[in-house]
Amino acid sequence: MPMHELIRERTQAGLSAARARGRMGGRPKGLTPRAQATAMVAETLYRERKLSVAAIAQKLHVSKSTLYSYLRHRGVAISAYEKSARKASGVRDNGNTGISTTKVATLLLTLRIENNSKFVRGKKRTIEHIEHFYLDEYDAQRRSNGEYELKVPYDSDAELDDTVNELLSDIASGADDRHCFSESEVHMEGTDRYW
Repeated sequence: MPMHELIRERTQAGLSAARARGRMGGRPKGLTPRAQATAMVAETLYRERKLSVAAIAQKLHVSKSTLYSYLRHRGVAISAYEKSARKASGVRDNGNTGISTTKVATLLLTLRIENNSKFVRGKKRTIEHIEHFYLDEYDAQRRSNGEYELKVPYDSDAELDDTVNELLSDIASGADDRHCFSESEVHMEGTDRYW
């Protein structure tokens, strides 16, 4: 009998004996009690719709991806909240005056995600994660050249700068969480502004 089969049999026998004694191995399913408490608070803050996702994550001292994980665990519909929150604070026209309260910038995002090393995988899933959690908020459309067209509402140039810088840092941290790195840049269509 080859050595690796002997090892496999002994391992299986040991695991079976441990199960018979009532010992369960591996990581426990679900969240720890502390994480469940944090998830409950996160859900409450998220449903109030007073704070942004980034503000909630900062307040609870967790990353945005952990916050989304907690919300999914609690069964909260994430994308529905983002879209309804945008519509609530989006572009409005005052009927008589015709003055809009916000402007909408068309931005072109060049998304470059690469694995940290040749021993790491996950580039495709990282891009899907970024598209789902960060770009959907801005009605992202992928162009044929690989760039993403984003519609970003803003009131002032400073607010637009903050929004774009936050988006780029979220993309970078999302890629870093998945053992990748991001070299992305944003260009405002029709102008010479780059981030």
